[in-house]
Amino acid sequence: MYSRLIMNLFLLAAVSLSVLSSLPAQQTPPPPPADTTQAVDTTQSAVDPAAQPDSTGASRQFLLPSSDELETEHGYNLKVTVRMAPVYADSTLISEITGYLPRGSVVGVLTVLENWYRIDYGPEEAHEIGWLISYGVERTHEMEHIVTTRDDANRWEGQRVIVLAGETAIRSFPSSAADILIKAYRNEIFELAGASEEYYLVKLSNAVSGWLWRGDVDIYEEPKYAREQVRQMYVTVSEHKARIDDLGSLISDLERRNILADSNLAMLAVLDRQMQEEAARLVVMQDKRPFFQFDSLKNRLSLQAGVLSQGFASDLGLDVTMMMGLGLRYRPSEKLSFEIARYSGDPALLAQGDGSGSLPVVLSGLDSLTVSGKFWQVGARWMFGGLGGVPLLGGMDNYLYGGLGFLTLQPTTAGFAGSQNLWGPVLGWGFSGGLFSSLSLDAGLRVFLTQTEVTDIRFSGQQLLQTKSVFLANLGFAGGVSWRF
Repeated sequence: MYSRLIMNLFLLAAVSLSVLSSLPAQQTPPPPPADTTQAVDTTQSAVDPAAQPDSTGASRQFLLPSSDELETEHGYNLKVTVRMAPVYADSTLISEITGYLPRGSVVGVLTVLENWYRIDYGPEEAHEIGWLISYGVERTHEMEHIVTTRDDANRWEGQRVIVLAGETAIRSFPSSAADILIKAYRNEIFELAGASEEYYLVKLSNAVSGWLWRGDVDIYEEPKYAREQVRQMYVTVSEHKARIDDLGSLISDLERRNILADSNLAMLAVLDRQMQEEAARLVVMQDKRPFFQFDSLKNRLSLQAGVLSQGFASDLGLDVTMMMGLGLRYRPSEKLSFEIARYSGDPALLAQGDGSGSLPVVLSGLDSLTVSGKFWQVGARWMFGGLGGVPLLGGMDNYLYGGLGFLTLQPTTAGFAGSQNLWGPVLGWGFSGGLFSSLSLDAGLRVFLTQTEVTDIRFSGQQLLQTKSVFLANLGFAGGVSWRF
C-alpha cells in the first residue's frame, strides 16, 4: 500500500516538471536609464470628455493620448527644468558647448540617442542644432519657446483662469485641430503655465498641461473678502438698509415741508415785490409834489428882475424904449417852466422924416403928446441845454420861449387922456447861467407880433387923415437876473 502511494507521487512530480519545461521563458524588461525622466503612462483610456466636473471640487486625473496620436515627430517636446541646461555640439560631454537654455524653455526633438536628444532651437530665421542630455529635462506638450529672461519664465506664476463658457475643450496643442485632452466646464479654475496668441496653457491635476481657447476663459481674480466677511457685510448692509429706509421717510417728510416752505417763499416774494412797488410809488409821489404844496412852490418858484429894450415897427411911429420890469417863474420840471412878467416905460415918438409918418389912431392929432406904456408877457420856456461848438453858449442852458404879449399905450396931453391896447404872440430864444447858488443870469431876444390901425399924418394939412391896418413885428432884447426861493 505504501509503495503504491510513493509511486503515484513520483509520477505527479514527473508530469509537473514536463509541463513547466514546456512553458516559454518570461523575460524581464530592462530597467530604463537612471538619468531619463519617467514618461507619462499613456496606455490607459482617457477620461470620458462628457463627464461633468465633481461638485465637491476634488482634483481630477487627466491622461494623455498615446504618442502616435500627437502631432509632433516623437509625440512630445522637451522642457528644461534646471536653472540652465548646456547645449553640446555632439552627444558627448567632452564636445564643445554651443549655448545654454534657461529654465522653462521648450524645444523640439529631432533624434533620440540613448541619454541624448538631438534638438533644434532658436528663432525661426536662425534655427540652431545641438545635443541636450536627458538630465534636467522633461517631456511636455507645450509649444516650442525659448525663455530669454527670468521674468518671462515666471510671468504666469500664481495666475489662474476661470472657464466662462458652458463647455470648452483642453487640447494638446494651441490649435482647434489638435487632440482634445479633456473637456472643462463653467466656473472650473486652472493654473496658468503660458500663453500663445489665441490660447492659454493651463496645468492639469496630474502635471499634464493643455491649451484652452482664450474666448472661453478669463483671468481669475481671488475674492476680495472671505465668506465670514461677506456674511458680516451682509448683516451690516441689512442694518444700513433699514437706516436708509428711515432716512428715506425722513427725507420725504422734509421734501413735503420744503414744498410748503417754497410756496410760502413765493408768496413772500410777491408781497415783497408789491411792497417795493408801493415804496417806489411813494418815492415818486414825494418827488412829484403837488402844485399847491408850500415846499413845492418854495423850491420851484423864482423871482425875476430885469430890463426890456423894446423896439417898434416903423409903421407904429415909436422909438426904441427901455422898460423895467419884474416877473415870476414856476418850474414844474427840469426842462419846462412858466413865467409872467410886467414891464413899464415911456415910449418916445419918432420925429417926422425919420422914416415914419404914421401913429396909432389914438395918438394922431394930439400936440404936446406924452406916452406911457405897460407890457405884460405870459409864456413858457423849454430848456434844451447847451449849443455844442458855440463859444459861451455851449456852457449855458439855452431855451425857447413862447407866449402872449399885451402892450398898453396911454397918451397924455392937455385936456386929453386915452389908451390903445396891442396884443399878440411873443416868440423868442434865450439862455441862462448860474451866478451863485440861487442867483442866475437870463438874456434873450423876443419878437412881439401884433396888428393895429395907424394914421398917416404926413398929409394932415392937405387932406383928411388916412387910416390903415398894419401887421407889426416888434423886436426886443430882454435881460435880468432870477432868484430861486
